[in-house]
Parts: sequence; C-alpha cells; structure tokens
Amino acid sequence: MINWRSLTPVYVPVLCSTHLVEHDRLFHLGPGELHRSTPQARHIHDCYEIGVITSGYGVFVLGDEEYPFQTGQVFIINDLQPHMAYTDDSCETVGLFVVHFHPAIITDSWITKMRSETWLPFTLDFNRSGPMIPLHDPSTPILRDLLNQIADEAEQQEHAWEIVTGGLLIQAAGHLARRLLHEQDTPPQYHERREALRRISSALRLVESRFADPLTLDDMAQAALVSRSHLCALFNTALGASPIAYRNSRRLVEGERLLRSTDLPIHEIAYSVGFSSAQEFNRLFLRQVGMQPSQFRRAFDGSGPDQKISSSCETILSSESEDSIL
Repeated sequence: MINWRSLTPVYVPVLCSTHLVEHDRLFHLGPGELHRSTPQARHIHDCYEIGVITSGYGVFVLGDEEYPFQTGQVFIINDLQPHMAYTDDSCETVGLFVVHFHPAIITDSWITKMRSETWLPFTLDFNRSGPMIPLHDPSTPILRDLLNQIADEAEQQEHAWEIVTGGLLIQAAGHLARRLLHEQDTPPQYHERREALRRISSALRLVESRFADPLTLDDMAQAALVSRSHLCALFNTALGASPIAYRNSRRLVEGERLLRSTDLPIHEIAYSVGFSSAQEFNRLFLRQVGMQPSQFRRAFDGSGPDQKISSSCETILSSESEDSIL
C-alpha cells in the first residue's frame, strides 16, 4: 500500500478561485465516486468545499490525520488543509456529492460584512475532531437537506439556479457557524499556513504550467517575487516540502499518468516529464510511490498481484473529473 504521508500535497488549479472567475463560474459541483484503492496524494485548492457521503464508508485524510466516515455524514474543507479520501478495504465504492465554491459567495456577501462569523467555518479547522460532522449532530440533517436542494438545482438548472444555490450555501455556512461559536479562537499556525499558500500561489501556477521544463528554484522565486531562501521557507510552511520536491512530485504525477495510459518506454517518459535521466526518475518514483515504474505499469496492466492499485493522484489533476475531487 502506498503511504500517503510520504506523498507531497498537490495544488489543484481547476479547483481554485481564479479558474472559476476565468470560466465565469461560481462553483464546481456534482456526484462522484471513490473506488477501492490505495491512498492518493493529498491535494489543496483555494475553493471552499462541502459535501455529503451518499453511500459506502472509508477514511478521510485531513492534514496529517485520518478520520473514518460512513454514509450520511457531511464534511467541510477550507482553503488551507491538504486532504483526500479513500475507501475502506471491505468497501468497493463510496458515493458522494461535493460542492467546491468560490469563497466570495460567503466572504463578499452583504451578510458577511455585518456578521463575520458567517465565513469562519471555512477559514479554520472548525471541527476539532476532524472534517466529518457526526451523524448524531443536530446540524447534519439540515446540511444534508441543503445539499439535496443544491443537487436538485444543479440537475434542473432553472432560471437563476446559480443564485438560488449561492443562497443555499450561505444557509449552510450559517448553520456551520452556529456550531462553531463556542469553540476557541483560530490557532496562529492556520493564519501562517494560509498566508504562505497565498504567497506561493504564483509559483505553484508556474510549476503546473511548466513542470516538464528545466524549472529552477530561481524561476519559482522570481514568480513569487521573493528570495530563494524565503520561497523555501514559505513552501515548508504551506506544504511541508521544498519547492524542488514539489516540482519533482508534480513530474511524478505526470509520469504515473503516462505509465498508465501509454506504452512509451520508461526512459522516454522520464525525459518527457522533465527528469534528466531514467535513473533519477526511477529513484524518485520508488521513493514516492513505493515501487519501481516497471512494477507500477505491470500493476495497471493487470499482470501483477497489485492490479487494483490506483494512481496516487489519479483524480487530482484531471479537469474532466474535477467535480468528483474531495
């Protein structure tokens, strides 16, 4: 089994506010599925996220912790914490409905300007016991009903359905804020991580667009308008990894995709994703994925005992499946 703790979190541009603005959208939403698989790499986006488990059970990863979930539970993710989910070994498939939405829906609304607690659930670890709201929590059936209404609006898409959906999301934020108000103030480290992620966002976009190029630390520092040493400190605060480690991780994600979907020789894949040699690709792939590229390919070909293994980032970077990303 791949150890998700060893995988560098991945930034997801298609689930970020700038992408929504560019495509004149307020949110990504829709049903999705998790299939029985090994853990994937955690991912980060600056959209807020709320969803419900519609069937099955498994494990949700938030930050460095694991939290079991079951059918009917609602979850919430802010714009800060690396996260992912995987199914339990005894559960083939998990169904879910997820909404990723532009933070401005709640942070820039008139009600937020008068009642700042509206957006607080999405700006800190609002639930100290994890991202999953317990089934017995009084807010769970209310939030499930709101998500069902959002799903109906998305399916029917009648006039002004996006405005109605925005209103439903504000209602959800209000019920979440009600749960929050008795909790303590935001720990300082959350502010630090959020600010660090904001400061390196331009460098992350550069990596996403040019990871296969000979991208250097100087290039990334220039994109973020900071020094090399400051960039390294910001990456460590935001992602717990160096800029070069993140760049290499992004290359390995593409390498995984090519190993699964093409018959290209491994040395050609290594060069095409930006590595200077097949040896470097093999060494880093083994360290991150836990097996050699040749073993990984055989697993996906169904010729080995691990044929059910999945990519560590299979759904993270595909815009075609963006609505199923947790």
